[in-house]
Amino acid sequence: DIIGFYNKDNYMSMVIIQIRDGRIINKNSFNFDLREKLAHKTEIYSSILEQYYQDFKTKLPEVIIIAEINDQFDLLIKLLKEMNPFIQLRPPIDDYEASLLRIANKNAKVMVIQQTEMEQIMMDEEDFRQNVLKEAKNVLNLSKEPRIIEGFDISNIEGKDATGSMVYFLEGKPYNKNYRHFNIKTKSKPDDVAMMNEVLKRRYTFLLKRNMVLPDLILVDGGKGQLNAGISVLKELSLDIPIIGLAKKNEKIYLPNEKYPIILPLNSPTLKLLQRIRNESHRFSLRLHKIRRKKRLTLSRLDEIEGVGPVTRNKLLKHYGSVDNIKKATLEDISQIIGKKLAYSVLEELNK
Repeated sequence: DIIGFYNKDNYMSMVIIQIRDGRIINKNSFNFDLREKLAHKTEIYSSILEQYYQDFKTKLPEVIIIAEINDQFDLLIKLLKEMNPFIQLRPPIDDYEASLLRIANKNAKVMVIQQTEMEQIMMDEEDFRQNVLKEAKNVLNLSKEPRIIEGFDISNIEGKDATGSMVYFLEGKPYNKNYRHFNIKTKSKPDDVAMMNEVLKRRYTFLLKRNMVLPDLILVDGGKGQLNAGISVLKELSLDIPIIGLAKKNEKIYLPNEKYPIILPLNSPTLKLLQRIRNESHRFSLRLHKIRRKKRLTLSRLDEIEGVGPVTRNKLLKHYGSVDNIKKATLEDISQIIGKKLAYSVLEELNK
């Protein structure tokens, strides 16, 4: 038997391929929603195999191949040995077995992808989305259904290349046309709360000045700190917009003026919608953050060299293609482009 396994995010799948006399004769599949399981995913893996082989009605295989053996399989090994002292539970030992394991793992991966896509399809169904919005209104104690939800996230590494993002969900679906990026202007040190304050203030000052439609709900990525930053901004702008914070740890939902957060069941449609908004804002924020970081790492080393301005920088990059290629060039080669004195300074700085 070949045991394939794959898990990602909320789903896990296991595929058992039965091979007898060199031929695949059967395949069994198991799907799990990890949000509904109390046990750790590795424990689920071993316990399902224990149950499967305990209930086995036909002759046990001589060999069971899995990716790796660890302490979680002690009970399974004991059970199998009681049923057949000669049975082997082990990783693949040759290319043939390894290729079969890859097939089983690939099948398990396909099943997880299908589960994720089905959940996405459900979230995109209009009737389902409308029911989720009604539920969200009740759960979050809103005055009306949140037709327009704006979600915010901050991305930075030690304060560098800090960016903010805003995603726009209309009727429970992402509306990419209204997504917005923000380059953080006021902070160079890591301070997500202050950065969130800046982004929210810029967003809603902009909407007010242009008399544009305000959201029915604001979702910030984070806990009380980020939520309080939002509350402060709304108060300063005299806006009465419901706002919540969704913290990654235990998926706690923080509401203004509430001492304790709301913790919804992990399979709650409202929580899934909020997670989707939070995750989308994070993805969108990382996109700009990576672009800025790449640009900084590529260009800033030249920009920081005395005597190198935009014209000289562009000459060098156009000729060599990258900073790394400039570092590898000889003094004589660079001198032909920008002169010997400046070429010496460039190589000296880049090779520190």
